[in-house]
Amino acid sequence: METVTMTCMTTKQKFDVENPTVIRLKNGRYAYRVRCPWDGKNGKELYAFKFCSTAAYQKQQERKEESPTNSDAE
Repeated sequence: METVTMTCMTTKQKFDVENPTVIRLKNGRYAYRVRCPWDGKNGKELYAFKFCSTAAYQKQQERKEESPTNSDAE
């Protein structure tokens, strides 16, 4: 398991996440994207982003391939 410390850009609070989701940005770089554990004003969902390596993206792809989904098991 991989634990990453994320920082919410709105509240500047830090929190730890295990195996965060990796996305590819429009500029070709990779970043972790995680929903913050608290809400913003008027119940708005807050997200934290943090740049990561290509290796982190590849690890996520491997985890997706290794773990069968519930629909495949049926």
